[in-house]
Amino acid sequence: MKNAKKLVLAAALVGSMLLAVACKDNTPTPTAEATTPTVTATVTAEPTAPARDLKGLEVTLIDWWSGDDWNAANNAYQEAYWEMQNKAMKDYNYTFKRAANGSWRTEWSEEFLVGVSENNPMGSIVTFDNRWVASLLTTGAFLDVSKLPSIDWSDKKFNQAVIDVMSYSGGIYGFAAGLEPRTGVFFNKALFKQANLSEDLPYDLQASGDWTFAKFKEICKTLTRDTNNDGVTDVYGVTGQNVVFFQGLLIANDTFIITIDGGKLVMNANDKKVLEALNFGNEIITEGYYSPQGDGAWDYFKADFYEGRAAMFVEEQYACDNINSQSPDMEYGFVNVPKGPSAKDYVAVCRENILVMANCDKISSVADDIAFVYNIYTDVPDDYKDDDARWKGNLENRFKDKRSVTETCNWMINKWNMYMAAPDVYISGFAPNWLYDLGGGKTPQETIEAYSSEWQTQVDEFNAKLK
Repeated sequence: MKNAKKLVLAAALVGSMLLAVACKDNTPTPTAEATTPTVTATVTAEPTAPARDLKGLEVTLIDWWSGDDWNAANNAYQEAYWEMQNKAMKDYNYTFKRAANGSWRTEWSEEFLVGVSENNPMGSIVTFDNRWVASLLTTGAFLDVSKLPSIDWSDKKFNQAVIDVMSYSGGIYGFAAGLEPRTGVFFNKALFKQANLSEDLPYDLQASGDWTFAKFKEICKTLTRDTNNDGVTDVYGVTGQNVVFFQGLLIANDTFIITIDGGKLVMNANDKKVLEALNFGNEIITEGYYSPQGDGAWDYFKADFYEGRAAMFVEEQYACDNINSQSPDMEYGFVNVPKGPSAKDYVAVCRENILVMANCDKISSVADDIAFVYNIYTDVPDDYKDDDARWKGNLENRFKDKRSVTETCNWMINKWNMYMAAPDVYISGFAPNWLYDLGGGKTPQETIEAYSSEWQTQVDEFNAKLK
């Protein structure tokens, strides 16, 4: 599937406007004998329509992390945002709240389905980890929100990668607003300097558009060093978990092994772009630039980066917190996964949580009102429409250098050039074993041949359920 290319986060509700049109009287001037008096027409202004009355509707957005302080205002933006939200609740007569429902767990899907069958939904809007959605996609448990008149899902504030992947059979069954920065490349600045490379080289290459697969490999080769001349590699160019590494390369080349077209899954494993990405990742490993597991724990790659045995680390953005705690003295940066040869630009990994409404009478009877509230909830105060302060503050407190935030995270959040892997959403039990096989010695072509039959069966089974 070709995911839609994205725009910046923000949009405004548009109020109605009354236009008064003045008409010019073109009647000829009367003669002196005429005594007909001049009559001035009176235009009566129509009264302003009353605010929409939601009659005390309570809208609850369920997730697994919101605490009692979910609506605390900790800065000027949040104060303005909640002032806007509270005014809307008063004007339209409704309440909105977020609430956690237990811990992050796979039983979520089963609990949601029971709520649908008993007309006792978990909440007005329920948050799903994208990997929990597959088992419910074809059960009819999710409400089609595509035709709700109070919301425009093409609005730039909504995550179109999520809208795309949750659109099938002519409807939209899941949504999200905004996005979170995900997979990128962390780099240890000290190890770059020790290899006689600029500590800002990845940033500068990213800015010029030259942060590519080819340049990445060249830098990996320079960074991979035997520092004490004993014939053993002491520092590797890059490390990471196989799944994150290979999926990041696939998406950076604007592709995946299974795609989606018009709501139907498509087997794509032998596509040129797929082979380009997998072969490149395999070269990084087989040519000795990727730190090996050896006898270490499954997550050996973390310690390799924390302790300076690998100069770069392919991982999701949240890892900055772990680096800060495990290696407090490390000066590091963070850039996009390098651009693949078949991609026109850097492509961000989209792995967002997905919001849904339950397909039961209790929700469908007020679905448009819920959509009306969610539209307001996802709005931004007028004074902050073009102000990145609303998202930068949190990231600037976590990253050590500004370019991680002002360049890389800013690009991920505001460029909206992203890709969401269809199997993660559409195929229940889609296991990443094939990615571990790649790192374990099998070539990409051997891996594809070994798993193609299984993938094709999964594609056919899902498509058959949509008929």
